[in-house]
Amino acid sequence: MEPIGLYLHVPFCASRCPYCDFFTQKPVGDALTVYAETMKTELRDARDKQIRADSVYFGGGTPSVLPGDLFAELLDTVRDCFTVTDDAEITVECNPSSDLEHFLPAAADAGVNRVSLGMQSAVDAERRKLGRLADRKRVEEALSIARSCGIENLSLDVMLGVPGQTRRSLEETLAFVVDSGVPHVSAYMLKLEEGTVFYRRADTLDLPGEDLVRDLYLQTIETLETAGLRQYEISNFARPGFESRHNLKYWHCEEYLGFGPSAHSFFRGERFYRKPDWDAFAAGEPVVPDGSGGSFEERLMLALRLTEGYRGEIPAALREKASAPVLRPYVEVGDDFLRLTKEGFLVSNTVIAELL
Repeated sequence: MEPIGLYLHVPFCASRCPYCDFFTQKPVGDALTVYAETMKTELRDARDKQIRADSVYFGGGTPSVLPGDLFAELLDTVRDCFTVTDDAEITVECNPSSDLEHFLPAAADAGVNRVSLGMQSAVDAERRKLGRLADRKRVEEALSIARSCGIENLSLDVMLGVPGQTRRSLEETLAFVVDSGVPHVSAYMLKLEEGTVFYRRADTLDLPGEDLVRDLYLQTIETLETAGLRQYEISNFARPGFESRHNLKYWHCEEYLGFGPSAHSFFRGERFYRKPDWDAFAAGEPVVPDGSGGSFEERLMLALRLTEGYRGEIPAALREKASAPVLRPYVEVGDDFLRLTKEGFLVSNTVIAELL
């Protein structure tokens, strides 16, 4: 069996950002201890040393709220339960406002070799509107701490279309990213998710219009690619060899196992997930089946997020549909490939829905 990816969801944040709809809560009482022991049980219940993993990803939430010793115990349990390859990419998401002076040395000693920092913006006024607690100087310190621990595979998150953002302010953020020398950037367009504070206050937010958001996205692509950070997915850019191995598994429709509340899995042709519910997690409730996976339509949909697009035989009917004049600015199609243009990425959901 080909190596799979392992995802561990850490459902804790010191505070909830107003745009976030992920499953998170504050780490109050004995929640961290309960979480660690329950996760170990989940992992041990799935134990199979014949399963090899070449990527392990701690996401959230904010994994860096965990004490370093608890985090190390979790990663040790992962290795006890599965065969983690020697060259595995082991990623942890961190918030710059966390106690990284203590967390990152412990994480690096445990085997973490990739860190993704939730910066969102290098402009402090924008960061405050996004509910981010750390300032630009702290982001610089976080990068320095990671490098002092020997971690050079670093990624910064950037958010586009945030309240008050302009071409000039994005230019400042992108200049910070380029000057920082990080080899990977994730640049996401803000989406107002139902149930979030931003969704409820949409009318009061100073959000850029659609045309400006389009320009901000294209500005990001041009700036980062000029600096050597090649776009390889709708929202992701990397220097050669620093593409996220774990996330590529999702887009290539490869297999992965998820652990923790709200984590999803695709394994042995089946999809399943764990409820986004703390009580269900703590009680050890079983996973919820979510049907089979890996169909042509699913593989096509995921591959079209990549700049390389879908590679393989293209059915004649699909090629004809993709060649329609109305889709010509958004799609490139050949005998053995189908991919979206940069303009197509801006309306990817609509284009993919039309193709399928």
